[in-house]
Amino acid sequence: MKHILNSTGHVYKYPNIVQAENCTLFDADGNKYLDLESGVWCTSVGHCHPRITKVISDQSGKMIHTGYCYLNPIIESTARKILEITGIEAGKCVFLSSGSEAVEYSVKMIKSFSEKPYFLTMKNCYLSAFGISGERSDQHWIHFDWMNDNDIDKLDFSKIAAFVFEPGSSLGLVQFPPKKLVTNIVTKIREYGGYVIANEVTTGTGRTGKWFGYNHYEFIPDIVAIGKGLGNGYPVSCVAIAKSVIERVDFNEFHYSQSHQNDPLGAAIAKEVIGIIEDGLLLERAVGLGDMIQSRMNEIRCKYGIIKEVRGRGLMIAIEFEKNDRYSLAKAINEELLRRDIILVNRPGRETFRIDPALTIEEAHIEYFLSSIEQIISNMKK
Repeated sequence: MKHILNSTGHVYKYPNIVQAENCTLFDADGNKYLDLESGVWCTSVGHCHPRITKVISDQSGKMIHTGYCYLNPIIESTARKILEITGIEAGKCVFLSSGSEAVEYSVKMIKSFSEKPYFLTMKNCYLSAFGISGERSDQHWIHFDWMNDNDIDKLDFSKIAAFVFEPGSSLGLVQFPPKKLVTNIVTKIREYGGYVIANEVTTGTGRTGKWFGYNHYEFIPDIVAIGKGLGNGYPVSCVAIAKSVIERVDFNEFHYSQSHQNDPLGAAIAKEVIGIIEDGLLLERAVGLGDMIQSRMNEIRCKYGIIKEVRGRGLMIAIEFEKNDRYSLAKAINEELLRRDIILVNRPGRETFRIDPALTIEEAHIEYFLSSIEQIISNMKK
């Protein structure tokens, strides 16, 4: 590609992909590839799901975009559905264009009224590509190193405006903070008048086998930032906000507007994604398929001894390999998988890659991946 600037940090290995269906990609020569990453963890119900393509066609024929002084009814019905599944039933929603924007909006809203100087988050989490959330400087942020020191008594909660909690992605490493620790932090935050923001951009929309990652921790956040899988590849995000937060905001002072805020097309897609997950019982399916993958990968771990750990929830799974002084096992195995037309991206500099397929992935595709990776590992051990 001569005219495309790549600033992602990843190499474009397949520049000629022209079509996609569920978890299968096709290039211009008709070759097929198995996508186990859902694009960038976005196609929650598969590439080009027929119900999604239909709703895009239908809504595009009615109204795609609205202005600042008028709205379309689909916004209200989608917001009502999102408030239902988040558990923030007395709140309100705003629709934006990306997960990063949703997190940044959430942080700026709290910052608009809170006099407390800091936001608390877990070390190694990812919040946003830009803004206060993206810079994560010590001026605004406390980075709690929960894996090495989980003593929360060292934290001054009187100075923390909000706890921004990412329930498991951890810069792509799929690490889950302990339930008791998170519960204690949430309790302390609220005891001192702070708020809880759940960053569900990666872990939301059924990815972990529940609607949201925080459902594994049994609390309801004050704000939920949702992205990625909500639009199934279309750029839409949503911020669900509790009434208790909205009542603190002075909307004469806090203004946030962008060109595609509350556009009806994105809202229509989001509502359909939720409907597909409900109708197909895809939360339960993610749990079952995820358990199957982890069980088989743990068998391979015990059999060959080069996998350090298999971890995950639902269909967000990480495979971490033992360190090798001579070369990167993760990179070598990943390259072999690519030769078999299986697309996974291992984290640069890490002995880990993750599996995030669509919730609609066929079992046959999972079997192909599992048999392929075992064969690759078996060949490496010979």
